[in-house]
Amino acid sequence: MRALLIIFLFFVSGLCGLSAQNSGTVFQQNSLAEGTWQIQVVNSRSQPFIPGNINELVAENRHASEVVYVQLGTEVRLKILSLSEINRPQFIPVEKIKFITE
Repeated sequence: MRALLIIFLFFVSGLCGLSAQNSGTVFQQNSLAEGTWQIQVVNSRSQPFIPGNINELVAENRHASEVVYVQLGTEVRLKILSLSEINRPQFIPVEKIKFITE
């Protein structure tokens, strides 16, 4: 029984490591437009899932002069800064994930 438990724990730890590697790759791919979009978690403390196609979502929904919000779930939304905001000389990149209490 103890050997079975050890094998199970070994298997689970391997899956966790694989998951961390995959999410790291997604984060590297998403760094192209980093600072021009933000994942906002509203009224929750759960860690949000960042979709692999985030760059496509940003490109498809970015507006020339208005900030756009795309709902990704009941508690998660994507904030996309406008082109005019990004091109300002005083532009300050936004943090990747923000937890908001409303």
